Amino acid sequence: MEHGLPALRLENGPLALTIIPDLGGKIAAWEDRRRGLSWLWQNPYLSWRLPPGEASYVRAFDLGGWDECFPAVAPGAYPADPWAGAPIPDHGELWLQPWKVQARIEQGKRIIVTGAAAGRRFPYRFERALILEADRPSVQIRYRLWNDAEHTFYFLWAAHPLLPLLPGTRVLVPGPATGRIAAAIGVSPQTAVFSWPRLPVAGGVLDLQEPDPEGGWALKLFLRPAASWVRLIHPSGAWWEMGWRGPITHLGLWINAGGWSGADTPPYQNLGLEPSIGAPDDLASAIREWGTFGLLPPLQEIEWSLSVTVG
Repeated sequence: MEHGLPALRLENGPLALTIIPDLGGKIAAWEDRRRGLSWLWQNPYLSWRLPPGEASYVRAFDLGGWDECFPAVAPGAYPADPWAGAPIPDHGELWLQPWKVQARIEQGKRIIVTGAAAGRRFPYRFERALILEADRPSVQIRYRLWNDAEHTFYFLWAAHPLLPLLPGTRVLVPGPATGRIAAAIGVSPQTAVFSWPRLPVAGGVLDLQEPDPEGGWALKLFLRPAASWVRLIHPSGAWWEMGWRGPITHLGLWINAGGWSGADTPPYQNLGLEPSIGAPDDLASAIREWGTFGLLPPLQEIEWSLSVTVG
């Protein structure tokens, strides 16, 4: 049990992961057992419970951990026929429903946990497989998406792990990288497009590589790194690195330096590292303004993958 909900705990020596199938397949904990370090942030103000059929992620379920956002991140109406006008929930459909989860061990050396869910309003099937090799400090994550309709399906996807933002935390992105601001709270950027990591703002420059947790601001931005990885360095020197392959177009970066709380709680600090297919968070804006989105032809499937290593 994790926060009163049935959970599955995976251990391979260096790592321990906790998955809550009924909470959208959420990865609730990601522990580096060698260092006694828990990587995933958890909201200290919200109680963990199952969401009702219609719920707002940011208002009541910004719990922390790792969620999958699909077929968009921001709430809004689906922008294309034959589903034009169908509502997309806040942070998508997947976190709102229980997943079917299967676990197996291969040759005593490899743990494979597959979670799957189907669309509520849209005819798709989504699958995520977590693969842990014995004694390795890394996890391979493989995704498959099926379009079961005889119409093209447009979408956005983002991995949504939330990590603590502590004094001395550093974000390393391979350069040169261009960033584009999607949302700003408590700060006024002087440009919509900038070169990572220095963002000109009213009154100075923000260093996004080592953000001040007490800055009193929050930003959502999208980067195009020179290579397909990002590394978060903990103040202790430990690090978390994400790499990706496949049709991933952006690295979404959410930095909450105490400038935002969606549930009317005291402000908090966290950081989201979000490899994404398409940008920004709103599907209509992605199609009509940014021109970057996922597209799946009728009755076809698509695959992509992530890797996460701690050291």
